[in-house]
Amino acid sequence: MAMQEIAPGVFVETEHLGSNNSIVSTRDGLVLIDAPHRPTDAMRWRRTAAAMGETAFLINTDHHIDHTMGNYFLPGTVVSHEITRTQLVENAPSQAYVRDLIGVIDPEGLPLIRDYHARPPTVTFVDRMALDVGGLRFDLTHRPGHTPNSVYIELKALGVVFSGDLFCELGLPAFVEAHVFEWVEAARFLETIDAERIVPGHGAVSRPQDVTPFRQKMEELIGEVADGLQKGDPREVLAQRIRFEDRIHISIGGSPSYPDHLIELFQRKSIEAICDQILARNSAR
Repeated sequence: MAMQEIAPGVFVETEHLGSNNSIVSTRDGLVLIDAPHRPTDAMRWRRTAAAMGETAFLINTDHHIDHTMGNYFLPGTVVSHEITRTQLVENAPSQAYVRDLIGVIDPEGLPLIRDYHARPPTVTFVDRMALDVGGLRFDLTHRPGHTPNSVYIELKALGVVFSGDLFCELGLPAFVEAHVFEWVEAARFLETIDAERIVPGHGAVSRPQDVTPFRQKMEELIGEVADGLQKGDPREVLAQRIRFEDRIHISIGGSPSYPDHLIELFQRKSIEAICDQILARNSAR
């Protein structure tokens, strides 16, 4: 583990396979932000949090399994956007998918998921929400981008923003469920946000100006897809040909990588999603 204190009482772990995970300590308990993906990491994280106090809340920045699987293992009231709840209630990954994936990325965690089920949030919001815990205010804002339900969280008193996967210092995550053009604008917004530190969905703790190269990578990929469409290349051909570096699903902190067939699936579906949204935008003009 590589947990660091980035502001008074704000602790961030950046070497879990899956999302970054954070603990914010307040006088009225802990607020956790996103949950570990691997069951063994989740259980260690639970022990880490328990040594610091009682967990009051756990906030999910989107519904993807690498942000929410650990909900099952962690205490606290789960908070998220309302679509995150809907996804975890109605469209959670199947038990077979979860079992097969954990068998690859965390074989030692298989006994821990014998009775696993998705734990959805019980407190949700639509546009904005202010959560006051122990004199510290957490401002949650819905900003579609990586997912329709992406959320970023501001601790204005401490100069810290948790961006979720709206910004990933590690590289581009999948676009499978993205609102592509809104995501670019969300990243542009984060470049100018008033904060000393941004905790990304994946990768090193950063500053607002560090979002710029991430946005540029997105724009380059979208531009490559747009050029292919303009030349008349079929969607299926572009989805087979165009690839971007995936540093999100590969080994980190000594854990195994995602299986190759899933990484390839995410790549292909990402390019298809970008194609579809470019075509939709062009037809609306």
